[in-house]
Amino acid sequence: MLIENGRVEVEVETGTGRLTRIRHRGLGIDLVTERRLAENFRLLAPLPGWRGHYILGRDQALTRAEPAANGAVLTWTGLRSSQGGFDITVRLEIELEDDDVRFRLGLENRSGIPIEEAIFPAIGGMANREERDRWRVHHTDAVGVGREWSLYDEFPGTYLGPAEPVWISPYPMAMSMPWVDLYDAAGRRGVMLANLDPRPQGAMSMAFAQLHPCASWRGARQGWPDPAEAGDTPVGMTLAWASFPFLEPGQSWESPPVVLHFHQGIWWAAAEHYRAWFDRTMPVPVDKSGSWLSEQDAWQSTIISYPEDSVGYRFADLPRLAAAARDAGIHVLQIDGWDVGGIDRDYPQYVPDPRLGSAEDLREAIATCRGMGVEVLLFTNLQWAHMETDWWRQELHRYAVQDPRGLHRNSMGWEYHTLLGLANQCEPRMVAMNPAHPGFDRAIRDQLLQVARLGAAGTQIDKLNGALGIDYAPGLNLPRDEAMVGSVWRTLRAFADEARVENPGFRLAAECHWDRIMPLVDASYSRFFSEDHLPTTAAAFPEYRQTCCVVGHYDYGLVNNCLRHGHVINVEARCLHGSAADAPRLAGHVRRALELRRSLWDVLWHGRPVDPAGVGIEAEDGLHWSRREGEGRSAVIFNHFADGARHARISLDEEGPVAVTVHSPGREPVEARAPLDITIEKEEVKVVTWNRR
Repeated sequence: MLIENGRVEVEVETGTGRLTRIRHRGLGIDLVTERRLAENFRLLAPLPGWRGHYILGRDQALTRAEPAANGAVLTWTGLRSSQGGFDITVRLEIELEDDDVRFRLGLENRSGIPIEEAIFPAIGGMANREERDRWRVHHTDAVGVGREWSLYDEFPGTYLGPAEPVWISPYPMAMSMPWVDLYDAAGRRGVMLANLDPRPQGAMSMAFAQLHPCASWRGARQGWPDPAEAGDTPVGMTLAWASFPFLEPGQSWESPPVVLHFHQGIWWAAAEHYRAWFDRTMPVPVDKSGSWLSEQDAWQSTIISYPEDSVGYRFADLPRLAAAARDAGIHVLQIDGWDVGGIDRDYPQYVPDPRLGSAEDLREAIATCRGMGVEVLLFTNLQWAHMETDWWRQELHRYAVQDPRGLHRNSMGWEYHTLLGLANQCEPRMVAMNPAHPGFDRAIRDQLLQVARLGAAGTQIDKLNGALGIDYAPGLNLPRDEAMVGSVWRTLRAFADEARVENPGFRLAAECHWDRIMPLVDASYSRFFSEDHLPTTAAAFPEYRQTCCVVGHYDYGLVNNCLRHGHVINVEARCLHGSAADAPRLAGHVRRALELRRSLWDVLWHGRPVDPAGVGIEAEDGLHWSRREGEGRSAVIFNHFADGARHARISLDEEGPVAVTVHSPGREPVEARAPLDITIEKEEVKVVTWNRR
């Protein structure tokens, strides 16, 4: 059976319903080239004596295939595995629209067993080895960074797992956005696989790939086996998306749409396409107008007390910390460990620690900082509780996230000043809580409101991404794949609304890059301890601010990276123990970098990162550069981490010479014309700007 619309073709094998062709004519992309490995769906249906029991769609007899508007509906009734027959009906809807193939899966479970996983569309038989040097896999990780591997050459799969290795990336725990892009870097074409769940909070799902028949170690990476060595054994990859319906006997389930979107360009096109869908679909817009936090491009973060009872500062010291920040051009203080027990202890009791002063002392200190032009973010958590408090023993333990055996999950903890604590031998432990329980939802919102009532301008909600998976606790009355993400999203939204009743300007930051919170949260607490990274989340959501923590006294390169990537410069002097005053040379570099960015505010802050195509850069090894676009003005930002100078030649994709301006911190701008050669000295950042025609 062939389904086509003049652009896209999908071929379905008559007897089994396997997807034996998925092809875009104009782009010349053919995903299934090893038809012996073609698939369609897989279901995990645990048996009493075999939890790992899968039913494979490729082994089923197709009951019927019916044409539908712009597509077809495939139905399988009465599934079989090695364990016998199961009264389960599967319906796979396939719809073509322009350059998209949209899949929806329906399940009716009349068997006596549950269905926990639904893996579809399982696109098996991907094996374009002749193009292996061209194609890349691109996806995001939990901290908003793009990750890639060579599609037909590498495979970052498991060692301990199935006999045929798998790669998984759970959303939202390990992905900021639910999509994977396959792109041809040389041909600038690609196809995106995305879970386009229209619910504002979404649900837990997972990107999935599996390599048949194995992976082969090649030094620092795993590679595909050589087909010549495999002989008649087919070699190829399956790419799929997994949902988790936890469908009990007697129930039915409909999946969200999972879409293949073919596109011109590389992964930047996928990010742009996903953002357009997000804006059309989500009920709460990503609108940062009026947010004071969204306009702040630098923080200073300090821990003032610790879980092993070390105290660095008291509330009366906050104005001194604010003065150090202001002298470096910074107007935001993030204060950690202000609450009882110190940082990472006694949660969720978000009340001022009396060892540091009274609640009134803290309120007065926050007001004094504001009078100095420095706003205060107080550090909190939304779904973590310390297991050693009376509150935990008497009540909170009832709200903890559970595994299938009823045990608490996701335990973590820290100590900061002892070697045994750093070795994770004696740290206070906390576990994930689920605000799907009304008792915890009420408790955590009451506690978080203390922050607004203390007069803080906002809060940074830490570890928000650390527990957004499955909660097996009984009695939640929510689908398991939505119980955590849905309840966290709803509690976060309710708290934001309540806090703005107390203080209309109250804003949220969070240690999280989950796309569904971006309408509610203005900035992420992030670390980018690398010379360079792929800015995937920033490409899709440029108005969602990301910090880069700067901890060393001479981390000039990280400060320069902040200008190149558009990050908030977050000074964490002495590894969060001090202020900018403890690193005066760094503070001076930060001040000059901020002065430069603020002089180019339209493009370096309110501009967005863009695909660098259209700018020709011939750069020496070790030199990094990025491109940003504002309203009518473009910029290329250069920096490096080398010991000596680095050189580059820049040309623009326009006819004739182009007037440009070269900027660097602490120096007057220099007018020039492109093409031009530039030199970037050690620890220097340079910005080349021009007006677009």
